[in-house]
Amino acid sequence: MTPATPTPAALCSGLNVVDILVRLPERWQSGEKHPTETVTLTGGAPAGNAACVLAALGVSTAFVGFFGENPASSLARDDFQRRGVHSDCFLSEPQARPGLACVTIDPRNGERTVFYNLDGYRHLRPADLSRDWLQGRQLVLADGYEAEGNLALFQLAAEQGMHRVLDMETSDRAQAQAFLRLATDAILPIRAARELTGAQEPEKILPALRAWTQAQLLITDGARGSWGLTSAGIHHQKAFSMPVVDTTGCGDAYHAAYAAALLAGWPLPERMEFAAYVAALVAGALGGRVPLPGCRALAEKARGVVSDRLAKAMAVWPEKVS
Repeated sequence: MTPATPTPAALCSGLNVVDILVRLPERWQSGEKHPTETVTLTGGAPAGNAACVLAALGVSTAFVGFFGENPASSLARDDFQRRGVHSDCFLSEPQARPGLACVTIDPRNGERTVFYNLDGYRHLRPADLSRDWLQGRQLVLADGYEAEGNLALFQLAAEQGMHRVLDMETSDRAQAQAFLRLATDAILPIRAARELTGAQEPEKILPALRAWTQAQLLITDGARGSWGLTSAGIHHQKAFSMPVVDTTGCGDAYHAAYAAALLAGWPLPERMEFAAYVAALVAGALGGRVPLPGCRALAEKARGVVSDRLAKAMAVWPEKVS
């Protein structure tokens, strides 16, 4: 008798996208044809990438999204399953199509530029949700792009006392406030946080956001690192200095690693350090769904790079966080 698949500990919900990644040549000219060494077709988008990173780290993870009867849906579905993400919350609608994104990568600094299209995309609605999805799970990670459906999902998760990790890039104040009221942990890129609050630096932004929420608040700013608001003040986590190949998915990896560390019960400094470390690893390869070893294997790789406290925590990481 085949054993039942373990109930995932984490549920990720957000845009379902297929990325075409193109690493630009060192020199190119508009209007001309150029060969390039790297063109990759892969799944993408914030919550989708986060789901794959969580699964790679040993967290049993499911993804919520619509898939249709078309090549893009087949690719997206297969990519999730190949990376160990459970399909029990996949939704089917024949005409639904994942978003399509063309991501160009600057070879000089790894910076990515995204061009996307959502024609035929089926957004998640409150009526699509099932309470059964949350049974046996401890955490929901959601992005702000699926606003209507994810707000309702956060409400269901709040009623069950689950961790609710928010990946929010919106500058829409009403939408942001609604999400922040429901989140237990909210991670915002500094650009969106500046637009929402009018403040420019983390030391001013985080207290301004505190007026809207009791969630654990964090702000990320790429190479400058990340900041978390604590009762004692603001904790700053430096970014790790590693070779950068492609910045696609670095923020998504930060969210995923933070969520994994949250499930493991680590204190905020270790959560932020682990998130920064995993984000740096993802920046060292192409795409946001970089193959990662389990956390225990990462502990060996991280020795001498991360703090002793984090290294010890990683070394005893359970095979599955559940």
